[in-house]
Amino acid sequence: MKRIMIMIMITALALVCLAGPTLSKRKPPKAVAPVTKDGIEYSAPLHRMGFVVATWMKTKQEIWSRQIYVVKHEYKYGLERDVQDCFITNLRFADGKLLVTNERGGEFALNPDSLEIRVLKGQGVIDYTQFKPPSQ
Repeated sequence: MKRIMIMIMITALALVCLAGPTLSKRKPPKAVAPVTKDGIEYSAPLHRMGFVVATWMKTKQEIWSRQIYVVKHEYKYGLERDVQDCFITNLRFADGKLLVTNERGGEFALNPDSLEIRVLKGQGVIDYTQFKPPSQ
């Protein structure tokens, strides 16, 4: 009897482990190609959602990092975190500003000298804390 229970538990655990990766609501975000200007590389690391990092190309030393937008996650109603995440999808320079685009279509202009951010399109704060589930 004990042996049967152990086998059932091992089988159930194996099924959960195999099904786990397929339960995600979204695919992992794609890496964003960094852009360079004046010996500085500007990147959007995936482990720092909504951030841009400036790094000296010669020394690989980080100069600064700046949060471009904020994502406020909802936890009260159990909305999955992965469907709330919003990653940077594109970086490019135009008119001396670093233009940043995110998955929700938000566009931002970052002045690399002053680190001032202007919201061109979308919101600077993506707020899921105001989420209310549909009534039953």
